[in-house]
Amino acid sequence: MSPDIVFEMDFLFHSFLMGILITILYDILRIVRRVIPHNLLAVSIEDFFYWTFCSFFIFAMLIRENNGILRWFAVAGAIAGMFLYKKTLGFLFVKYVSLFFCRLLHLVDRILRLLCKPLYLVKRRLMWVRRKPGNRLKMGLRAAKKKLTRGKKLLKMILCKQ
Repeated sequence: MSPDIVFEMDFLFHSFLMGILITILYDILRIVRRVIPHNLLAVSIEDFFYWTFCSFFIFAMLIRENNGILRWFAVAGAIAGMFLYKKTLGFLFVKYVSLFFCRLLHLVDRILRLLCKPLYLVKRRLMWVRRKPGNRLKMGLRAAKKKLTRGKKLLKMILCKQ
């Protein structure tokens, strides 16, 4: 086989791998979005930086491999790599890796809540102590007034029966 054809086949293979690689990177971004919810602005900014990075990455590959000349079979190779990855492993990769990380975060959350529960109880106790003395006095007076009113009513009922 002539060296030119071998070079073109090698370039096509690298384009194919580049398509797979940039699709895997986007799937990693999708996994992060599933695990940590994003608003529309954050998604737009992430996509902008992703595509900027990919364009520089592809441009560097084109310069290194083909002196910066864009060849249509390289574009077709990249699209074929993207398509093949998406149809074979893409769905499973995103689904199960995001499920793994969601479960892992849930487990870490439960452990942290369990470890922080004593701190929460101490915080509640400190908040009760930290309340203004006037508020505690008002609450105490209100409770005493209720008890006296209840006692007064009870005394009236006892005296009325006699």
